[in-house]
Amino acid sequence: MSHLDSPRVTFAGRFLSDVPTMNNDPSSFGSGGVPDPGWNPYGGGTFDLLGCVVDGGESAPGAPLPADDPAFGLVVAATRDRAAAKLADLDPDWQFSTEIWGLTVRLTGHGGETLLSGRYRPAAFRDLWQRVPGDGFGGLGASWISVLEDVEYGPGAGSVPVLAAMREASPQRLSIGLNVYGIDARRGGVTFATGRLTGCVGPWRAGEPMSFVAGRRLDGGMLTEDVPIAAAIAAGTGDRLVLDLGNAYPLAGATGTVHPAAAAIGVAVLPGEDVAAGDVLPPGAGLDLGTVSLLPDLPPAGVVSLPLTPEAARALARRPLALVTPAPDGGLLVVSREVADGLYVRADDFVHRVEAGASATATLHARRRGAPAAGLSIHLASAQGPGAVLTGPATVETGPGGTATVTFSAGDPGNPRGALDGVVEQVGYSTRVTEDGELDLDGSGLDPRFDVIVAHVRDAHLPPADEDLEREVRRLLAPYALHYPIMGEHLVNLGDLESVKPWRAAMLLALSRDITDPNHMPVTRDLSEPKRATILRWLRGLPTGPRAMARAVPGRAERESVAKTTAAHESAERIRRRFDRAAEGSE
Repeated sequence: MSHLDSPRVTFAGRFLSDVPTMNNDPSSFGSGGVPDPGWNPYGGGTFDLLGCVVDGGESAPGAPLPADDPAFGLVVAATRDRAAAKLADLDPDWQFSTEIWGLTVRLTGHGGETLLSGRYRPAAFRDLWQRVPGDGFGGLGASWISVLEDVEYGPGAGSVPVLAAMREASPQRLSIGLNVYGIDARRGGVTFATGRLTGCVGPWRAGEPMSFVAGRRLDGGMLTEDVPIAAAIAAGTGDRLVLDLGNAYPLAGATGTVHPAAAAIGVAVLPGEDVAAGDVLPPGAGLDLGTVSLLPDLPPAGVVSLPLTPEAARALARRPLALVTPAPDGGLLVVSREVADGLYVRADDFVHRVEAGASATATLHARRRGAPAAGLSIHLASAQGPGAVLTGPATVETGPGGTATVTFSAGDPGNPRGALDGVVEQVGYSTRVTEDGELDLDGSGLDPRFDVIVAHVRDAHLPPADEDLEREVRRLLAPYALHYPIMGEHLVNLGDLESVKPWRAAMLLALSRDITDPNHMPVTRDLSEPKRATILRWLRGLPTGPRAMARAVPGRAERESVAKTTAAHESAERIRRRFDRAAEGSE
């Protein structure tokens, strides 16, 4: 069940998403023109947790934390004694699976003592959708699900019973889910580059996926003609059903207010597999499991635990789960229902960076009504067709645990995009195919636009001769100077190698770090290993000289330009500090 299991804690607050946007337009690479700056051209790629505090949880199934529990008000934050975590797209041509890199999550006591900390395993968001109907970019929502690795508990954790229970249940790894929405892209505002966040931390069990919940998937549907509801996840332990609506219910605005159409949502077992979303059940036709009230008080993180009678548990083992609302004639409108035949398949670790001639491996998890589905054939198909650079098997079969491993081999793309390295390719998957052999995703709960295995396959790169080394490094670094102007404004112009040379030590540090390290450069993780090796070779060959750990004092005109163009970035930093002070009780 991952973080939907108990013991668990939920939390809420805001997040900082200081993403750079000048690299979002693929056509600007190699065009010689000025890129579209987007809404945050001077973004530094920073991801941070702002003012997040524990607001709920369960100590055991069906046992919510009492109002006086010492877990309430604990601060959930990132580590401040290291570089900030980074957000990274796979490629300008693929911005639908932004990943968090280099994040450490801490739960701290009211005196600032670290009670729990863990290293967030890099993961990409999923289930991107329009949570505020008609509100464009600011109304988007998505979920990040991952695990906290190398978990450590501080001495004070024993005084918080739910944390002590988590340590007993899952001492080294924990599951974490983050739901984000309402990003503010208005430059100069006090909440610029931030949005709202809810989260949940709970046990991680061996064999579970790393980046999603392998439970019962309810496909998206419509609460009313113009108000959608997105996919939800349910998981059960026999006598309880845990429903995660954290990224499913619609909002009336970016402030996080629940849309009135979602004030109360019923949970039911459908009479049979033939009932579709949009159908109206006559009174008494479905088995009622309870009602989730989202107004006036929202369940913390949107996670709800419902008791199951033996009759309900038996019905759930055979029939679809659904979300319903009252119909005008007294029946029940089915607004969302479990995927077809209760069969849910999804790829873990679905985002890959692959060198030419190397391979990538993904694990597919299959569940039928929440239980592992063994002996199941999963069909795979490249979106690029026969000319794909990334190749792999056409089918794989799940083993006893309901998982199947698929390995893809990468050829050399041959640089078809010019200034952009390699190609981006997608591989879809499904348990069914149509009569003409195409993947059949109808009723699968998978969105063909996003729910794919995606890879940036890099071009082969031959090491340049010594006499060509500096020219090649200049070519490799030039796009970073243009598309990441924050470097030039605050540190060094990467397009000017004479300016780069005094930064030899800092550049060596950043470029030699592991890709999971927050200090790794570049922040977009888009530099191939052979090209990174070329730059490192050049840096190591430079004479050791004075280290430039700060820029020379700029002239007045440059100072005014920097102040004007980086105002939005500095505003984001100010709000991060303000939320920190608020969380620590300083305001």
